[in-house]
Amino acid sequence: MSSKRAWEPRVGDAFGLALLDYLEHGSGARSHFIERDDGLLETVDTGVLFTQESDWSVVEAPVGDRAGRRVLDVGAGAGRHALPLQESGREVVALDVSPGAVEVCRRRGLRETFTGTVSELAVTDPEPFDTFLLCGNNYGLLESLAHGLSFLRALADMAVPGAEIIGTCVDPFATEDPLHLAYHERNRHHGRHPGQIRLRARWSDLATGWFDYLFVPVEDLDELAKQAGWELVEYQPGSRPYLAVLSLHERRPLRETDPGG
Repeated sequence: MSSKRAWEPRVGDAFGLALLDYLEHGSGARSHFIERDDGLLETVDTGVLFTQESDWSVVEAPVGDRAGRRVLDVGAGAGRHALPLQESGREVVALDVSPGAVEVCRRRGLRETFTGTVSELAVTDPEPFDTFLLCGNNYGLLESLAHGLSFLRALADMAVPGAEIIGTCVDPFATEDPLHLAYHERNRHHGRHPGQIRLRARWSDLATGWFDYLFVPVEDLDELAKQAGWELVEYQPGSRPYLAVLSLHERRPLRETDPGG
């Protein structure tokens, strides 16, 4: 007698459809979730991805003043960072691997979008950028230390001299949660960085494919950046996410700022 297979969600653009659902229905939209490969399931407040500049976190606040003339928003989601920068007169390209997310960006008024990865954009030889945004903890898109090297080099290929990466990330070690600590140990056992996690997004009966995400302490980010030709020039610690600015400039003294003023 054959055994019954465990139920699995259909594979699709769960993240993008969750954003489209929220765009159309607001707080009446279905919830979406992030599932980790150890079974941890966490609800995501989709509305956070539609917030205004006035709602940006303390560590993200400098982005509005620091961003240059031409900006690539990597992992743009619903465009919550890209839209205010475009409205301020910058040229902004919103990039996301999710077709649904890119469609949301278009519907909300983003004039330039790209569906795909930074490496896929780089081979199209776009007009160079002077600012790359990795906000919303999107340094996690480095995926792993090995992939992060090629990711940062792809950004460098699209950069003008002196370009900056402005982004935020969670320090994986700033936790006492036993579920996360156990996951760190599991990673170490398998030879992975403790902050590397395997995830998929869930919405309705859909799930994205599994993908890697890297929560990396600033010391490891600094070392990885050096290997790819970038330098850490500003670090703003936070209670959980931190802000880090990487530059293609010659090395300058590291400036650490206090988010409390």
